[in-house]
This record gives sequence, structure tokens and C-alpha cells, in this order.
Amino acid sequence: MNPLSYSDFLHQYQKDLHQLLIECPDIENVNHIQGISAYYLNKIHTLNPLSVFIPEIYGGRGDKAHECLKFLEISSYESIAIGLMMGINGSLFLEPVSKYGTSEAKQHVFKQFIKHNRMGGLMITEPEFGTDALSMQTKYQQKEDFFHIQGTKHWGGLTGMADFWLVTARQEKANDKYGRDIDFFICEMGDPNQQIEVSEFFQKLGLFLIPYGTNKIDIKVPSINRLVPIKSGLKMLMDLLHRSRMRLSGIGIGFIKRMLDEAIQHTQQRKIGGQHLSDYDQVQFRLNQLQAWFTVSSGMCRYSALNAGTDQDLSGLGLTANAMKAVLTDMMQDSAQSLMQLVGAKGFRRDHIAGRAIVDCRPFQIFEGSNDVMYFQVTDMILNKMKKIKINNLAKFIKSFDLTQLAAGYFEKILDFQVVGELQQRQKVILGKVISRLITLNQTLEMGNKGFNGKLIQNAILINQHLIADLVASFNNIKTNKIVDDYLDNSDWLQSM
Repeated sequence: MNPLSYSDFLHQYQKDLHQLLIECPDIENVNHIQGISAYYLNKIHTLNPLSVFIPEIYGGRGDKAHECLKFLEISSYESIAIGLMMGINGSLFLEPVSKYGTSEAKQHVFKQFIKHNRMGGLMITEPEFGTDALSMQTKYQQKEDFFHIQGTKHWGGLTGMADFWLVTARQEKANDKYGRDIDFFICEMGDPNQQIEVSEFFQKLGLFLIPYGTNKIDIKVPSINRLVPIKSGLKMLMDLLHRSRMRLSGIGIGFIKRMLDEAIQHTQQRKIGGQHLSDYDQVQFRLNQLQAWFTVSSGMCRYSALNAGTDQDLSGLGLTANAMKAVLTDMMQDSAQSLMQLVGAKGFRRDHIAGRAIVDCRPFQIFEGSNDVMYFQVTDMILNKMKKIKINNLAKFIKSFDLTQLAAGYFEKILDFQVVGELQQRQKVILGKVISRLITLNQTLEMGNKGFNGKLIQNAILINQHLIADLVASFNNIKTNKIVDDYLDNSDWLQSM
């Protein structure tokens, strides 16, 4: 089915993608409101890359977790937008269909992807229900042999471009009430009864290759197009989202590695005051941070490859998934900011990767759960665990907790304090950052025990010690203050002259 071996496929795919982006730089630099053109999309699809996410029985490469992650890394190294495009197709459409679709639906969908290079996406978010997604108002009614779905969705990646969609909805009950569970439906745009109307394309700040917009839904999909949950629709949603958050590590490591390589190349070539930029202490610190983020994201990839396959139920792994997603995307933005600072003025150009990277990776800290919310939830989950085992001392807890045991020894003094009383919301966010860094560093240390470069591991430990010490200082020195009402009163600086 697949004439190229996986390694040959990856090599050829990266070579072709790299060449395309060099020859046609406007693909990423010009804001095409409806996304990448069909011409360039067909070039990207030459080797049928999405077959990586499709089981072998349907003609794909087998949907092996480590191969999917490496494919996302290669894609994102060349272009974070293309990496995200592939991730949307794989983690948010093909893999859920593979795990939960009916046999008839899988046979049809995968054939379309293999034979005709189709694209797929996921619609969850609604104009009034973003973070509060479980209150979505998109509804469905079950008829004899189809489901009638109505509602409005927005910010679905590949709006107007995808050939297939997974649409989430709640069952309409009597008296305009909705069922508590969530259902997923495969929608095929090529069917007149299933066409979703794009009422608006958004003028995006970045990620120009991917179209976003508002979608009006009034469709009728066959009964076989409903995904079949193993336990409940909510469990299915959590399994899907947690896998996607963990699989983001493939996109993140490719992006961070590109930032690191660009930074090393620039600072080794650039001279200031008669010496290379890379020789300055502050520059070395930034480069060390970039290497630490590369190392930690590598640990995340290894962890995801071992624990985030479609054969595994991730519905109960909210703590790990939230921690990984938030830390990874914070590291991505930090990496882009460092590269921009090192490059200087020319990085402010849209056609330079430094400036483009800052804008293109920024949404990752928001979509699939805002990082502030992710960190807050991490803290709540940890506090519940501490309460159950009646441990208040944070250092003592992390030594006993399986997700942080390896990392605990490096932070005993820093974290030797009691977590008691009612925490402020911002304290919970800060503590969530601390715990999440420990969880992801623990994954990194597990990788180190399997032979990963020891110098990089030690650097990651040192950088995280500095960061966590700063976070703990902030946590312990929170001052209660509120916004000043009527701040314009007596606040014109000119009057104080």
C-alpha cells in the first residue's frame, strides 16, 4: 500500500515541504482569508501524509503514536501552520473516527482520505460557549435513519476548507431543554444535505494558512455517521481532547527546535563589539533556555508516544494532559520571544520567522483550553489529592506522587512549605504552573534514564529550578489588591506639574 518506508517517507516529505516554502514564501506571509490555495495544498498532499493517522487495514500507515508525533514534529519545524493543519486532521478528526466511528463510516471516510486527499476538522466552540463548551447550544433530533443538527459554531480550524467535519451537539429534549451528554457526528460537505454554511471568514492575526470563521449548521446526517462512545459522549470528548493536548507535543517540539536552530545560527554568525553574539552571558542564558525547552518537549513527546495511543483511554488523564498542554505552549511562546529578542529589528518583519513565530504560536496558549484555566484546574486536582492523603507540605507530596517523584529531589528546599487555607485564584494559577513544570520535568527525567543526552537533561533541571524558584516567590508574596474605581479621578499627570 505504501511504497516508501516510514523513514524514507519522512525524509521526502520534509524535503518537498522545505522546498515548497522556500520557492513560495508568500504561502505563509500573505493573509489569504480562506486559507492555503488548493494548488499548494495538493503539493503538500503529494505523498498522502495524512495516511500516517489511518490504520493499515484501511490503507494507511498504521496510526502509530510515535510515527504520528515525529510527522507532526517534521511538519511544524518547517511551518507551524502546516503542523497545526496536520494535527487538526489527525488528532481532531481521523483518530476519533478511527476509535469511535462505525465500520461503515470508517470504510467510507478513510477511502476518501487515501484516494482523494480529503481534509477533516472538528467543531466544538460556539460564539457564546468557548471555555464553557459543555453548555453548547447546537442541538440534534433523531429521526428514522438520520440526525437533524442545528446550531452555530466558530473558530473551527479549516473553516470552509475541510471536506469532513466532526460536529458536536446535544440532544434536544422537551420544553427546549438539552441532554447533558455530548454527541459527535461526521458531516460530509460533498452531500447536499450535510453542507455547512460559512457565514463569515475571520481576519486572522496569524496562521494565515488556516481559515477560521463562523458556521451556520442545519444539516441531516445518516445514522451511521454518529460516533459510538464506549461509555458516554462526555468521556469520549475528554479522551479526544486529552489525546490532542498530549499530541501537541509533536507540534511543539518541531516549533521549538526551529526557534533553537535559528537562534544558534544567528548568534554564532552575528558579531557585536568584536565578538560573536553567542559569547555574551545574557545570550547564553537565552540559548540555554531554548535548549531546556527543546529537552522538556522531547520528554513530552516520548511520554505521549508511550501513553497517548488511540488504543488507550485518556478520559481520566486530565491532570497530565492539562499540565503538558499549558507548559508546552508557554515554552513555545517563550522560545519565539527569545528568538525575536536575539534577532533584533529585522525579526519584526512579517516575512521573518521570528516575528511570524510570535504571532503564529500565540493562539496555542488559548485554544483547547486557556492556559490560565489549565493551570487553575491542575491546582484543584492536586489539592484534592493532597486532601485525600492528608498531606499539606508540598515537598512531601511531590515525593509521594507518581507523576513528580523523579523531579522531587531537585526541589525539596524550594517547595518545603504548607499549602493550607483558601487560595486566591491567581495563587492557584501560579501553583498550577509549578506543578505542571514538575510533571513535565519528571517526564524529561524518565527520558534521561533511557539514555537521552545527559548534558541537556542537567540544563533542563537548572533552568526549571530558576523558574520554579521565581514562581514560588510570587506564590508566597501575593498581595490582595483590587482595581481602582473611577481611575480617571485626579489622575492626569499634567495636573501634578
